[in-house]
Amino acid sequence: MSAIRIVRPKQQWKASPATLLPTGLLFRLFNPQSNFTVVLDDHPVGQIGKEQVRVFEAEPGEHQLYVRFVGLRKSDELRVSLKDGEERQFICGSSGMGWPTLREAAPEDVA
Repeated sequence: MSAIRIVRPKQQWKASPATLLPTGLLFRLFNPQSNFTVVLDDHPVGQIGKEQVRVFEAEPGEHQLYVRFVGLRKSDELRVSLKDGEERQFICGSSGMGWPTLREAAPEDVA
């Protein structure tokens, strides 16, 4: 069995149009602990909240991975190839406009 590890670190907000617009501010004030849904091969496999690490087991082979927030907002879809016993690590977060982001972890992210 192989595994996909997803990390969602605490995010430091910077000034952007979404943080300056009243709607964006209200959304963040009233929904500060929003979770992302992790979708593997078009099937939701779990949720990840802020400052959480989640590990999802997957069969070896080719997979499609993305995170989704409030139905319509989703990250770019990543194609993941897993070997038997391999664990791949990913980082998720959100852009300044509130869209989920997902990328493979770099060596400095893992250290």
